[in-house]
Amino acid sequence: MSIKNLGRIAVLQLLLAVGLAPLAHAGNPATISVTVTIQSLSVSATGPIAFGTVVAGTQTVSGAGSTVTNDGNVIETFSLSLTNPSTWTAVQAAPSTAEDYALLAEFNSSAPAAGSFTYANHAISTASVASSATKFAGDQNGLSIAASGTRSLWFRFNAPTSTSVTTQQSITVTVTASAG
Repeated sequence: MSIKNLGRIAVLQLLLAVGLAPLAHAGNPATISVTVTIQSLSVSATGPIAFGTVVAGTQTVSGAGSTVTNDGNVIETFSLSLTNPSTWTAVQAAPSTAEDYALLAEFNSSAPAAGSFTYANHAISTASVASSATKFAGDQNGLSIAASGTRSLWFRFNAPTSTSVTTQQSITVTVTASAG
């Protein structure tokens, strides 16, 4: 190394030591905003739906529908299931024995006629079943409901052919939301 270069190094070291060396400057910083929303699946429904006193072996459509609302923040599909009262059993066909009943559900903008309900597409069971273009569908369906969207859900009750229970029974219908 030449004496000239040693001198330059010595001067640079001296400037660094006393804090007089040229400072490196960074360019202007850039920022990126990162946002995220957590998926919220939520559904609500109005009720109760009261059929009143029904004759054994007959069928009747509810006098009012339940308003089912997508309370979540994504598109939802509604699934339906029921819980039997302690003495009755839901069937997915016309009840033919004592203590069997059928509860059918249909998304429709107004009260549907009793004949618009079919067992294949509208009977509710204890297993949760997702709505589709035909399942639980009338002039509305429970498929791909936008956030804050609502549907009217109507019921048809097919009473047992006979029963030993004449006190009011309560059937719980559960509406579950899934994404999509």
